[in-house]
Amino acid sequence: MQKPSATAAERIYAVVRRIPAGRVATYGQVAALAGLPGRARQVGQVLRDTPDGLDLPWQRVLNAQGTVSPRGGLGVEEGLHRHLLEEEGVVFGPGGRVDLDKYGWDPDVRPAPRKKKDTPAATPRTEIQVREIETLLRALGNPERAAGAKAYLKSDLDFLGVPTPDLRTAVGAWLEGHPALDRAALLALVHALWERPVHELRAAGLELLAARRRALRSEDLDLLEDLLRRSGTWAYVDAIAVHLVGPLIEADPRETSRLDRWVKDESFWLRRSALLALLLPLRRGEGDWPRFVRYADLLLEEKEFFIRKALGWVLREVAKKRPELVRQFLQEREGRVSGVTRREAERWLG
Repeated sequence: MQKPSATAAERIYAVVRRIPAGRVATYGQVAALAGLPGRARQVGQVLRDTPDGLDLPWQRVLNAQGTVSPRGGLGVEEGLHRHLLEEEGVVFGPGGRVDLDKYGWDPDVRPAPRKKKDTPAATPRTEIQVREIETLLRALGNPERAAGAKAYLKSDLDFLGVPTPDLRTAVGAWLEGHPALDRAALLALVHALWERPVHELRAAGLELLAARRRALRSEDLDLLEDLLRRSGTWAYVDAIAVHLVGPLIEADPRETSRLDRWVKDESFWLRRSALLALLLPLRRGEGDWPRFVRYADLLLEEKEFFIRKALGWVLREVAKKRPELVRQFLQEREGRVSGVTRREAERWLG
């Protein structure tokens, strides 16, 4: 077979990059979209010869039967191919076949880009609700506590000085009085609360989301990512990543591709969130340990305290049920694990 030209290869790469996580295309489909109809084998050759380091989701391309094409050798690449797709939520049926009707990519169906207008606009009712919650919380505030909390969190926000237990009780009581608050109204209210530069109002928004988290959907991860980027403190980041993002990711494994992006994000709060979103199932003795290990290997050399602390936190929780995993992890990375991480990780190792 004639070696594909650089132009043809770039056209193939461009098509493959468009395939979203959790979807697959066939070699023939990619060839047609790249303007190379009938050249499915050429697509296969280009993907086999992809240069190392090229960011390309090659695993999302299968043969016309919906299976991984044999590549010879020991079968390691075929196993990796399937593993990467399964991590994105693609299910292999009998005979290693993927249902193309279910997981096949339709390039003519594009998810609408999320814009700010997708967040429910604040209505007069929303503004009334914000004022109700603020009135409740201001009555519980303490100026001295407010000054101390502001200094502790090193925040530019205003503080009312409401103790966390009191805030939770007040928000819970308010929510009981508004049983008709649906998902759209909830998201609009949280958005409005976060537009106010007041710590307790933002904390109240997170309490509302936690109380109604079963109403949240995968698409609400966009809102949660926005809140993470605006947080600037572990006080919000940890609550969002562990108790809101984590359960949504666990319910929809296709969204783990979002964590793959976060762990490389320039914001260390997003990198921390990628780790902590894995925490709850790992704490139960379940969860995606291999994914955590991959993320940890990317972050072990970081100097940022909050990354080192998060690594140790997750390892500590895993050690409670599976200490042998943590011991092996630490032994294999002797000299790479920071003191902060190691101290946290070894608390339950005895």
